[in-house]
Amino acid sequence: MDRMAGAGNYNDWLLERGRPFIGGRVLDFGAGVGTFTAALAARGAEVVAIEPDPEFTPRLHERFDADDRVTIVADDAGWLAGTAARERFDTVLCLNVLEHIEDDAGVLRGLRDSLVPGGHLLLLAPAHRFLFGEIDRNVGHERRYSRAPLRALLQQSGLQPVEVRYVNPVGALGWFVSSRLLRRGQVPSGPLRAYDRLVPILQRLDRLPLPFGLSVWAVGRRASK
Repeated sequence: MDRMAGAGNYNDWLLERGRPFIGGRVLDFGAGVGTFTAALAARGAEVVAIEPDPEFTPRLHERFDADDRVTIVADDAGWLAGTAARERFDTVLCLNVLEHIEDDAGVLRGLRDSLVPGGHLLLLAPAHRFLFGEIDRNVGHERRYSRAPLRALLQQSGLQPVEVRYVNPVGALGWFVSSRLLRRGQVPSGPLRAYDRLVPILQRLDRLPLPFGLSVWAVGRRASK
């Protein structure tokens, strides 16, 4: 089970950060157990949730098969190759997914092609190479990102960067202790619950131009023409 699914305040925070860019038709790329899919559908969006992991797809069907606002696609990035010919989206969510994919540039191009002109990609990816540790290895991270290279990657993929910034500095400290110093293989549930309770306070740090953070938050826009 996706441990972050229980971090309700944190997940709400992510969606609120992206709210100005979320349209009526959304692709949730790497939907997991459907945490963001459920929130988006509750707000009235039409959602296509794509998830390749056979551990998660039964849960998605259980949650959403009766919801005509949600379509489940049990597939991986290869599905994107035909997306542009089939359908387009106002918004694509790619939250804590890109770091698991070897060909990240190729996937970003596919996500760009799946957007309508003027549509937005909302991206969250782990930050800073020096934070790479046991948790990253255990969950299958290929890499962690820095702000400038990620901005360049968006541009090379045909997306105009709207914003690219570091977020969650407090989480970076916790990750460094757990993953690098203590060499734990997963995010501890106790500290995660405590962190989730602190989110209303931590949101005040969100707009500061910080030089570091647990993650890089990025918004990329497909050109209107």
